[in-house]
Amino acid sequence: MILDFTRMNKILEINIEDNYAVVEPGVLFKNLRIKLSNTGRGYWIPCNPGSADVCTIGGMIANDASGESAIKYGTTRDYVSSLKVILGTGESLQFGNLVKKTVSGLDLVSLFVGSEGTLGILTEATLNILALPESFKTVIGFFDSIETAIISAKSIKDTLTPMSLELLDRITIMGMNAYLARLTPKITLKNAGAALLIRLDGDDEITTAHANKIIKLLNMDKTSSDPEIFSGFKHNYLWKARDGAGPSLGRLSPRAQNVGTFFPASLDFSVPFSKISELMDKFAKIVGAYKIGSVRYGHLGDGNVHLICSTPITSEDDVKKFSTIQGDLVRLAISLGGSVTAEHGCGVWKAPYLPLEHGKEAMNLMARIKKVFDPNNILNPGKLYSYPKKMSIFSPEHEEEINHE
Repeated sequence: MILDFTRMNKILEINIEDNYAVVEPGVLFKNLRIKLSNTGRGYWIPCNPGSADVCTIGGMIANDASGESAIKYGTTRDYVSSLKVILGTGESLQFGNLVKKTVSGLDLVSLFVGSEGTLGILTEATLNILALPESFKTVIGFFDSIETAIISAKSIKDTLTPMSLELLDRITIMGMNAYLARLTPKITLKNAGAALLIRLDGDDEITTAHANKIIKLLNMDKTSSDPEIFSGFKHNYLWKARDGAGPSLGRLSPRAQNVGTFFPASLDFSVPFSKISELMDKFAKIVGAYKIGSVRYGHLGDGNVHLICSTPITSEDDVKKFSTIQGDLVRLAISLGGSVTAEHGCGVWKAPYLPLEHGKEAMNLMARIKKVFDPNNILNPGKLYSYPKKMSIFSPEHEEEINHE
């Protein structure tokens, strides 16, 4: 059975006195953004997932969506104050409240956010909203390598907290240029080994001062070149290009006409900042050994990197090879103290890897918590806490399943 919330798409209330909005789960995040920006002096929820134009509030809450602004503004969980849900027993309940500070009882709201529909059915959410910043600016700096860009990013992080601190590799820059080439007037980014894309927000005086401070830091860094500040429509162009880099690369690919036999895997690992350079280097070596294409970019500021590898899938041997590569990369991220997924969620694909990250005891505890809310295992069964021995053709096989008892 599939639950469709398309018609539960009402924005029920926007309260600018207490800074909250009440919405149904089928509301498109894009529509809520527009409504909030046109309310009073202008408001927003600063999460910015890559699917921001098409995702729903219910999906964002189920997945704890975030994006490149998480370094400063956190994830969806930070903006959910209360929820109405229906449990697997059919019981309807509401938890959470409108206050900013409370230490009374367990935080059930946070338990539900990111549970991917396994604990209950969301019917209404109350979300915290913030006043829109007056000004946005972006600084871009270019580097010979990913390693030197990461070193420079550390000095920026230690000086101020930008809204976004993105890492771009050479191929991602190519994808952005392919997107920018279709816009007027055209902007062309320097062909470099790597780049940092740094977004700032606040009043105009603050963003100008912070942008100039970053330019100074980049100019002091002998590994950086040609830093530049963008504002207005050029700022908007850059971030549209950043979001559109992947599809643009897809159109450029000689394999674009044969998508059915070509599988790109986007791995959204997160690791401690000090381990990012090692993760990037070892990822390149692993995929290089298999002679497959790869792209490295991501939300450098919060340690969330996107590692994309792609390979033809035309035989059972290709499937086995890809599963082996994926397993090697997952074990690499976990060995560095990281997580198998920072923002994309687990779903079917990554669930079998969770015991590698959390351990069997923790997974069994999660399964027992699920049983409290969904004793008959009818809500999104087979996700997160238990799964068949072979979940999908790209997932590993495990000898035993997580125990629901």
